[in-house]
Amino acid sequence: MSSLAVRCLALASLVTLAAPTFAATPPSAEVASRQLVEAVTCKRHLTPAQFAALAKVLKPTELQAYGELSDGEYALTTPLLVLGQPVNRLHLYDGANGEDSIDSYTAYFSTAGIEQIAALAKIPRNEAGDYTLEVGRHDLSVRQDEGQASIACSYDLR
Repeated sequence: MSSLAVRCLALASLVTLAAPTFAATPPSAEVASRQLVEAVTCKRHLTPAQFAALAKVLKPTELQAYGELSDGEYALTTPLLVLGQPVNRLHLYDGANGEDSIDSYTAYFSTAGIEQIAALAKIPRNEAGDYTLEVGRHDLSVRQDEGQASIACSYDLR
């Protein structure tokens, strides 16, 4: 082989070694939707970064982008069904950014009321008048936030 061919092969090998490795393919919208629903209903513990990545698969409008020093809020262009009811917004709270170190994920319902969501989630009203249920080490709660019924899971409280 000529020295030019040898140099070209060597250069091609170096370029191949220096090329970035690509991450695993992102999940489908169906998988992302299922895992987000599981996260807001205390059935799947995700890290805030995982939650943000799954929300981005659904191609929402980021009302507030998730970053190392901020929480993320996502307006969904296509509603996500949680407990059979449409959700138009998701919010993640990264406990590492706050004082309590408790991660929390919230889904905001576009049409359903608080009593309807509590009934669907099988969360009875407690003595304080709140809808909160202990799910292992986590709390699942239904409340009225910013004029909308919401369901939220706060992880690792106990």
